[in-house]
Amino acid sequence: MSRKLKIDAIEFLRGRVYLGVYDYTPEDTEKIVYFTVEQSLPYNAFHLDFGPIHIGYLYRFAVVLHNILNEEDNQGKAIVFYSSKDSRARTNAACLLASYMILVQSWSPHQVLQPLCQVDPPFMGFRDAGYSHADFEITIQDIVYGLWRARERKMIDLTDFNLEEYERYERVDQGDFNVISKDFIAFASPQQPKSGSISTPFRNVLEYFQKNDVQMVVRLNSHLYNKNEFEKRGIQHLDMIFDDGTCPTMDIVRDFIGVSEGVIKNGGKIAVHCKAGLGRTGCLIGAHLIYTHGFTANECIAYMRMIRPGMVVGPQQHWLYLHQNQFREWKYTMVLDNIPSERLNGFSSLVSYEDFKKRRSVEKKTMDSPATPVRRKISIGTSNLHKSVHKAVPIKSPGQPRKSPETIHINNNSDLDDDDDDDNTSFHSTKENIPDHEFTDKPKVSYTKTVTTTKTTTISSPPGTKDLAIGSTLPKTRRVASGSRVRSRLSSANGNGVIGNAGIRKTSNTVRPGNSYLK
Repeated sequence: MSRKLKIDAIEFLRGRVYLGVYDYTPEDTEKIVYFTVEQSLPYNAFHLDFGPIHIGYLYRFAVVLHNILNEEDNQGKAIVFYSSKDSRARTNAACLLASYMILVQSWSPHQVLQPLCQVDPPFMGFRDAGYSHADFEITIQDIVYGLWRARERKMIDLTDFNLEEYERYERVDQGDFNVISKDFIAFASPQQPKSGSISTPFRNVLEYFQKNDVQMVVRLNSHLYNKNEFEKRGIQHLDMIFDDGTCPTMDIVRDFIGVSEGVIKNGGKIAVHCKAGLGRTGCLIGAHLIYTHGFTANECIAYMRMIRPGMVVGPQQHWLYLHQNQFREWKYTMVLDNIPSERLNGFSSLVSYEDFKKRRSVEKKTMDSPATPVRRKISIGTSNLHKSVHKAVPIKSPGQPRKSPETIHINNNSDLDDDDDDDNTSFHSTKENIPDHEFTDKPKVSYTKTVTTTKTTTISSPPGTKDLAIGSTLPKTRRVASGSRVRSRLSSANGNGVIGNAGIRKTSNTVRPGNSYLK
């Protein structure tokens, strides 16, 4: 029975993979192979930040490790991945191996963290990329859980990861953008001269967005380009501008989540940018990730920095931490408004479920009690005529004509001279006393011969063929709806916490020293 190999390192895979820290360069033995990527895969810092190593270098690290493990001469040997004793290098090495175990070996978080717990001295926490004092840290545990949650939610998969595309477009001179998830792209603001020409980075952005079904661009900073460049390519554009280094209001967050949900429902992607595509961009994308996938603030920041280093800066870290529970609750207490907003390009914001139900109830009552009554057909010449007339006006209303179901009698009150006849009869047809609007067709006048002591003219005429003849003589009535008309525009109190101005700029290209393993 072979004796257990004694190695001054932390064991991850029994007898096979280890993590070591040395203040010297160890040499290979018959049973142990050492390797490091401290110089070949460095972190490109913005200021005083030192990690974590991004997903592109994690992929390269996995390739290097697999090549070493699969070499024929290394079969049966222990592989020790090591770093120097520098606190930052030591932390990055541990984080790199832990991330590999999560994304490649599909370990659970507790399996990954068990070898690293209670290490003395403890590993450093990662700070933000801002220039202010670091008062918020992300730990290796946050990164492990952030990557694990992203893997479980199908947000990241190294088996179909495009390394060439990632390393090309994350460069400032090639577009400076990263695909955060299947739904979001974070990028720095394109810049366009007054002449209207399109630079290479801007052209790369436009071409990539067109090919990859980006349907909405959200701008958070001042105007540095013409938005028509996106719109004429079929990409909608929306401004949600707030100051550099500050945090968005809750109204902006609700609008952003509402618009994002609408675009995602349509099968499209959302591209978000501020000046550098780090701070303000990270706030809004992070809020949606927490709302949708249930990340904690620390997990969310850790995951986004693994994809796009430097995201979420200064006080924005505290803002995301303080509001994380609120964003998660919105998933169950808020809904998309059912009324599109012109301000949001036809999309809807989030509204509270209680307000939504109240408004729907009011709208239903308004629809059930219309302000304009329903028109009813009146059958002239039947018994319904009197019923309709009686409901419309009082019977003894002065000045209203009296209309029987069969004939219409109009009294002639003019003083006309008598024409003597043998039987004391009179015939009169006074057309002037018939209102012009009474009949739609030319009236057919018939004469009725009457013998009276008082001379009276009676004219009998058939009614018009259209219902309008009667309807037009009745006063129009209007019912008052029992429900009031309510505007659907809902608003809520703005969130507070807009502090700080620790914005940063990404200005240098990524430096990639040579690596003998990456050929």
